[in-house]
Amino acid sequence: MKVVITGGSGFIGARLAQHLLDNDVFHGERGEVERVSELVLLDVQAPENPIADERVRYVIGELNDASLLAPVLDGAQSVFHFASVVSGGAEADLELGYRVNLDGTRLLIDLMAAEGGRPKLIFASSCAVYSQGKELVTDATTPTPKSSYGVQKLCLEYIIGDYSRRGLIDGRSMRFPTIAVRPGKANLANSSFISNIIREPAMGKPTICVVPQEAAITIMSPGRLIDSIVAAHNIPEDEFGWPKALLMPAINVTVAEMLDALEAELGPQARDLVSFEVNADIYAMVQNWPQNIEAARAEAMGIHANRDAGEIVREFLRENMP
Repeated sequence: MKVVITGGSGFIGARLAQHLLDNDVFHGERGEVERVSELVLLDVQAPENPIADERVRYVIGELNDASLLAPVLDGAQSVFHFASVVSGGAEADLELGYRVNLDGTRLLIDLMAAEGGRPKLIFASSCAVYSQGKELVTDATTPTPKSSYGVQKLCLEYIIGDYSRRGLIDGRSMRFPTIAVRPGKANLANSSFISNIIREPAMGKPTICVVPQEAAITIMSPGRLIDSIVAAHNIPEDEFGWPKALLMPAINVTVAEMLDALEAELGPQARDLVSFEVNADIYAMVQNWPQNIEAARAEAMGIHANRDAGEIVREFLRENMP
C-alpha cells in the first residue's frame, strides 16, 4: 500500500515514517494486514537525516501547490497530515496561517476525495480548539478556540467530518496535546518552552522559561503519540465512530513538576540551568489551554496517556542522550 506523510521531514513525521517501515504492517478495514510498499514524505524542506529505504521518496514543496500535491496523493491509501504553520507562527502571521493550515489542507482533502476509493486521512488537530483552562475537558466539551491556530484546526475538523459523512474519505482528526520532549531546535510553537526546559539543561545549556513554575500544561511523549496515531489509523471505521474528531488523553503537569523530574534524573545542577522571564502574552494563551482532560473515548480505543512527568523525561533521555 502507498502511504503519504505531510510534514515528513519534521520530528513527528520522520518518527512515524521510521515506525511504519520498521513494523511494516497496517490493518485493513476487515482486519487484514497490508504492507507499506511506498512511503512518500512531503515537506517544505529536505530532511537533515533522510531515511535510507528503497520504499521512501521525498518530495520538497509547498502544500498549496496542486501540481505538486496531486501526483503525491495519486494512489495513496493512507495519508497522515502533519504539515502546518505552528501555533505561534499562525498567531503572528494571520494570512500565512490561513493559507497553509486551512487552504492547503482543503486542497489536500479535495484531491484525496477526487482519487476515489475513500482513502484514509489522519489529521493532526490540536487541543488548541479548546480554551477551557482549568475546567474539565471531555469528549462532550464544545470547542471554543481563542487563537487563529485553534480556529483553523477546528474548521478543518468539520470539513473532514463532512467529507467522511459523504463517503468521500475516511477522515480521523486527532486533537493532539503538547508533545514533549522534542529533540532538536526550538520551533515557533507557543508550547515549545516545555521541551526547552528539559532538552537544553540535559545538554548542559542554559535556557529561559517564558512562563512561571506554576504554569500547567497537558502533554504526551513522542513515543506514546506514535503509538496513538497508529492505533487511531488501524481501528475499523465503524468502531472509530462519530464524531470524526478524537480528544487525545494527556497528563497535566506544571513546569515545576517537569523540573522535579529533570532534577531526579540529572541532579540539581541541571535544574539550575533554567531561569525565568515570563512572557505575558504566551502565559495568557497557555492559561486558556485545557489543563484537565478526560478522554474516555480514546481510552476505550486503547489510546492511553503517559503515567507521569518522570516517564516523559526518561523517554527523552533514553532516546537522545548518551
